[in-house]
Amino acid sequence: MIVQKESFILAKENKIAQLHKQKKEVRTLEERYWLNKRFYDEYFVYNADSAMTYVEQNLNIAFRLGKEEWQAEWKIKRSFLLSATGLLKEALDALQSVSSDLLSPELKVEYYSQMVFLYSHFGQYSGESNAELHGKYYQKEKNYQDSIYAIVTSQDPFYLWYKGWKFRRTDQMESVKEELIKEVSASDLDTRRDAMNAYVLACLCRDSDDKDNYLKFMICSGIADVRTANKDIASLEELAIALFNLGDIDHAYTYINYCLQNAQLYQNRVRIVNIAKVQDAIQQAYQERSRKQEARLHTFLILVSMLSVVLLMAILYILWQMKNLSRSRSQLNEANGLLNKHIDELSLAHAQLAEVNEKLHSLNEQLQETNSKLRESNYVKEEYIGYVFAICSNYISKLDEFRKNINRKVKAQQIDAIKALTDTPAMAQNELKEFYHNFDAIFLHVYPDFVSDFNALLQPEAQIVLKEGQLLNTELRIYALVRLGINDSVKIADFLHCSPQTVYNNRLKMRNKAIIAKEEFANAVMALGKMQ
Repeated sequence: MIVQKESFILAKENKIAQLHKQKKEVRTLEERYWLNKRFYDEYFVYNADSAMTYVEQNLNIAFRLGKEEWQAEWKIKRSFLLSATGLLKEALDALQSVSSDLLSPELKVEYYSQMVFLYSHFGQYSGESNAELHGKYYQKEKNYQDSIYAIVTSQDPFYLWYKGWKFRRTDQMESVKEELIKEVSASDLDTRRDAMNAYVLACLCRDSDDKDNYLKFMICSGIADVRTANKDIASLEELAIALFNLGDIDHAYTYINYCLQNAQLYQNRVRIVNIAKVQDAIQQAYQERSRKQEARLHTFLILVSMLSVVLLMAILYILWQMKNLSRSRSQLNEANGLLNKHIDELSLAHAQLAEVNEKLHSLNEQLQETNSKLRESNYVKEEYIGYVFAICSNYISKLDEFRKNINRKVKAQQIDAIKALTDTPAMAQNELKEFYHNFDAIFLHVYPDFVSDFNALLQPEAQIVLKEGQLLNTELRIYALVRLGINDSVKIADFLHCSPQTVYNNRLKMRNKAIIAKEEFANAVMALGKMQ
């Protein structure tokens, strides 16, 4: 907004220029009176001298027309301009010449409002150092605020402004804040009333220790003041002080200078005195920060100078190294010439090496053939073990079939003693247990690390823990047979005397618990176990 201030001043001057054009159309004193009033409305916070000119003209018209109420109104306006420019005694004299008892309610509100404005300036001028006098002026200001609220109506355009000051630091302050927040949030911040409402709202937020909203609405007030080209501006002065206390020196410095320029143009003596005090503190802080920045800049300049010297030394060193490199290149060219002489000798050595490589290749083929025979031998051994276990399993199956056959004959009442002997499958079960135990022992003798290697393929929580005295369990036996090359689930089921579905389920369960891909699990099992 401050950057655009010239455009706002130009808009104000254009309005005033339009009013000057209307002077030609004025025919009577009353018409001149109302035009002067419009001039005053544009000037009273923009140019105090011009505004005072129209005050005097309308006072003269009021006397000539014998309008006592008009005379009182313009004496009040004269008092405002005298107060705003720091002529406080003259402002008080102007108000004392007005009898408040003869005023209309609307004009009485303006009279009391000017009293508040005047004693507020008295308080600012006296300063807080004179506590007794400052308190006296503050109390008078408060009394006139009470008088305003006793007669003002809600139709008054500045009703919320008066209400805000009336209920400041009271139990009703929060409800008044809500009204003002609603009003300010809905406004365009382009009138003096918007600036005043936002200002009193900011003061209420500060009283309730709402620092964020205090800054927010003081900024809103400042925006409205700048837009309306107000030169009697209080919002940015307070905002500058608040930002200075928060450490934002740049904005505080900008705002206080803007306030001082406007106060000087408006000739507001009271505000110039107050601003000068604030500006001095901000100026000192600004200068102190500039001094520190200059000190840092000086330090950086020294560092840059030192780095420049180092850079110069580095450049000289690089030039020296480049000379060495050129000399080394000359020596390298000489070495290359000698190297070329030995190329023929190297070619001959390569031919001899090729002959040796041919012999080595022949030896590698013989070694591969030997390895193939060893793999075949291992395969025969694994097949042999699987074959022996298959015969044992088949033998157990035949024994069980023999038991069933004997049992059928007994049931046919052929031999009672044989029936008693073969009526239980304990013999076959014992043989089967012994067979499994022998299988487990022989397998683990060949592959002693099979269980730990198999568990390494499983997730930690899914690893197999064998019971005490147990060598292998069903899942391990299934994959032991897979390791031996028996991958058919039907053959495994026959071997273990269970259903193919049971074998399939167990294999699926183990694959699901693996830490590797399911399709790679069987191949990984085939590679398990280091043979003893």
